[in-house]
Amino acid sequence: MGDMGGMDMNMLDWSKAPQIKKGPGVQMIAPMPMDRTGDPGLGLESVGHRVLVYKDLIALDPNPDPRPPDRAMDIHLTGNMERFIWGFDGWKFSENPPAYSFRAGERVRVTLVNDSMMTHPIHLHGHFFELVHGPVGYLPRKHTVNVMPGGKVSFDFTAEGGDWAFHCHMLYHMHAGMFQVFKVRPVEGAAA
Repeated sequence: MGDMGGMDMNMLDWSKAPQIKKGPGVQMIAPMPMDRTGDPGLGLESVGHRVLVYKDLIALDPNPDPRPPDRAMDIHLTGNMERFIWGFDGWKFSENPPAYSFRAGERVRVTLVNDSMMTHPIHLHGHFFELVHGPVGYLPRKHTVNVMPGGKVSFDFTAEGGDWAFHCHMLYHMHAGMFQVFKVRPVEGAAA
């Protein structure tokens, strides 16, 4: 592919994320993404007091759906800071990417991989999800989760029927393309 506006596309290891659409909206791919839910936020590493992190959280009530996931999927948070392009899996929402599809009642483990150099608070409408750390049956429940640069966060959720907004809660990132739809449809042949 060669040089694209100061970025050498041959330097990206596309094998780490084969579903990502290649193009100028992908500035980097995290070479070794890691779970950073135990890290304090950027700039809070040495503030002189305890900083609450995701791994400190435990649900007060038992999780409503303790089933293991039926399947797993990775979603990459992609961007190009020079061009101010943001998206999921290399797609800006204005490019009409296919929605992420689920079956109603399906239990899914989603792993968000942040391939950018910024923290992104990712929000899923209409659902609470369980972060996949903590005591079994009492996993912390969230609807928005910060994904740190080079980090990954996994969560389990039970798909509820409808079309649900899925986006970065930094609204200027959302407006620049980091928005998608979770499309949840009834199981074929199921009673309505």
